[in-house]
Amino acid sequence: MKPLKLTLLIAAVLTPVSPIFAGNLSDLKAEISQMRADYEQRIQQLEQRLAKAEVTTSNVQEEVATVKASSTPLPPPTNRNTFNPAISVILNGQFSNYSNNPDNYALNGFSLQQDAGLATKGLSLGESEMTLSSNIDQLLAGQITFALADDVGNTTINIEEAFIETLGLGHGLTVRAGRFFSPIGYLNERHAHAWNFADAPLIYRGLFGDQLSTDGLKISYLLPTDQMIELGGTIGNGDSYPGHGTHSGIGDWLVFAKTAGDIGINHSWQAGVAHWQSSPQSRTFGDANSNVTYNGDTDISNVSLIYKWAPNGNPTQQNFTLLGEYFYQHDNGSLNQNSTATAYNGKQYGGYVEGMYQFIPHWRTGLRYDRLGSSLSAENTNIFNDANINLTGSDPQRYSMMLEWLPSEFSRVRAQINHDQSSRNDDTQFFLQYTVSMGAHGAHSY
Repeated sequence: MKPLKLTLLIAAVLTPVSPIFAGNLSDLKAEISQMRADYEQRIQQLEQRLAKAEVTTSNVQEEVATVKASSTPLPPPTNRNTFNPAISVILNGQFSNYSNNPDNYALNGFSLQQDAGLATKGLSLGESEMTLSSNIDQLLAGQITFALADDVGNTTINIEEAFIETLGLGHGLTVRAGRFFSPIGYLNERHAHAWNFADAPLIYRGLFGDQLSTDGLKISYLLPTDQMIELGGTIGNGDSYPGHGTHSGIGDWLVFAKTAGDIGINHSWQAGVAHWQSSPQSRTFGDANSNVTYNGDTDISNVSLIYKWAPNGNPTQQNFTLLGEYFYQHDNGSLNQNSTATAYNGKQYGGYVEGMYQFIPHWRTGLRYDRLGSSLSAENTNIFNDANINLTGSDPQRYSMMLEWLPSEFSRVRAQINHDQSSRNDDTQFFLQYTVSMGAHGAHSY
């Protein structure tokens, strides 16, 4: 009886549950079938998209291959701003006053050229400049500077510099070709607005008519040493005074050397030597009204030394600069007048020392002393009178003092007074000058 009872009991328990369990199992099977169908549909869609992508990639590769194989290359992208030079304008107005007549200015023992006299009395434009500069390509850069000067009420425009210069030649080499200021001295390479005084040193006025420029070629080499050493030279056409005259081929040449260094963090210095030589023919000797000319050889030697001091190497608060240069010129040839030649041997020399001190920010003062000398000899000494060369006075000298206010590195107002003993009559000269810079502003040189 026990087995039968157990069987009936299990049947009684399972009988009410079985239909529910069977129903749930059917629903689960249906859901699994639906999920399988959905996944199969999505896989088919992905396979279709992948097939389309493969076809597109194949078409693109075929098009690229076709373009590469074509004989006509694709045009390069254009740049509308390929020529976009930096432009700089310097305004350099001035008021000048003299105790003597500036038209009678002379420099004892020296031949002054037409543009080497004093600035126009009263208010004048002075010498303003406009510079355009730009990198030409990865190998060359170019620059041109126009000078606008006031000449007895008339404005003249001259090309002061116009040159191309190499970029990144390597091995310390730099080549410049065109018109540029000769590297014969420290001050000569700097434009007038960058000078420490309103006028040129007397030796520059007497030898070069304020500055010596060169139309030619310049090569410089910076040695790969810890000490800064630069060697170089120039060749030119010899048209600029004192090489003025007729030439065939190379009219002048120059060699120079510079070195510089630091003494601690407060002090720095630079020294330079240079030698220039030319063989001018029919160079004007004397003033603009002279009919005397010079034929022969001319050589000029220069020594320059610059010292600078700034606390902790920072010149913005205080700084001091001491600059000195000495020149020696030797002429050996003949003076010619009315087809008559007389042997001539001339030595002209001199220099200047100037010191500038910025005692507080935006204010600077300076002192300068010039002194010249000469020794001129000719078989016929009367020719010096015909050339209006004065040899009877003392050696020229001049004392200068200036005070300037610099609101920023782009503007300056300067007052300067000279006690000039260039000729028989002493001259007191006063200048009030403003200088402003607009546009591109290059880095300051040492």
